[in-house]
Amino acid sequence: MLHLWSAKLETGLPKIDEQHKELFRQVGVLMDRTKAKADRIPETVNFLGDYVLMHFNDEQGLHASVQYPKAAAHKKQHIAFIAKFSELKKKLGDSGDNLQFEVMTEINSTAIGWLKDHIMVHDKEFADYYKQRQARLPRGGPSAPRAAPKAAPRLWRPELETGIPKLDERFQEMFRQAEILLDKDKAGLAGETISSLGEYMAKHFRAEERVQAGLGYPAAQAHQRSHNDFIRKYKNINLKLTAANPGDRQKMTTDIGRGLTTWLKGHIITQDQDFAAYYKKNRQGGQKGRGFLYRLFQFLTRRQD
Repeated sequence: MLHLWSAKLETGLPKIDEQHKELFRQVGVLMDRTKAKADRIPETVNFLGDYVLMHFNDEQGLHASVQYPKAAAHKKQHIAFIAKFSELKKKLGDSGDNLQFEVMTEINSTAIGWLKDHIMVHDKEFADYYKQRQARLPRGGPSAPRAAPKAAPRLWRPELETGIPKLDERFQEMFRQAEILLDKDKAGLAGETISSLGEYMAKHFRAEERVQAGLGYPAAQAHQRSHNDFIRKYKNINLKLTAANPGDRQKMTTDIGRGLTTWLKGHIITQDQDFAAYYKKNRQGGQKGRGFLYRLFQFLTRRQD
């Protein structure tokens, strides 16, 4: 339910606003469940707590990305709310049937009041700072500073290299995201990571397939089938994770990270390295011919960025 949300709470940062709306939606669901389906209350409270942690982690990641000077004070606000929410959650667990409605009312009023105040004062202040910083960033061109290359993820191995820099960069990013799923300390980021990684891989696969088709790669159809099979399985796993009980999500997330890592390694070694060898072998001789196919590959893969 979004009757608790209003336009004046918008920060202008789409991802943050969507997460704020979801928080209010969950509080609205919690309010409805105090009147009926009381057995679902603990599940909803657990989900809300998990979602709050994920949202705070995302916000703090944005703070770090622009070196927000008030990041430490903002984080203290988050920590204080988590402590209060945990206290109320324990109080709810200890309460009997007679006190449950009273505790639920306290949880709702605390969450709604804190969220509205925090968004209006602290989140909007950060959003203004973030947008000002983004407006000052150079927009490409020779004067734009180059980003420092990212360190290779710990799961990456030299034997996985294809010899095509753009491909290897993409694969390393996939391994970085898989490592988040395997890290229990980053459990709050799992849901967002699974969703964004699925989109990232789907776009990469389509770009790779366009290059293979344009080059007349003989194994293009088999390669595409492998992509499609993986995307289908990944979507099914994501749906199961969304419907799972909060207590089961950590193990499922770890299993997804392991399965993704295993599949990536096998796919790169058995299929992507074969395509990379074909790609390099069949580029026309001379700088001009090589340049066309190279630019085609760069253009198609860059469309993801």
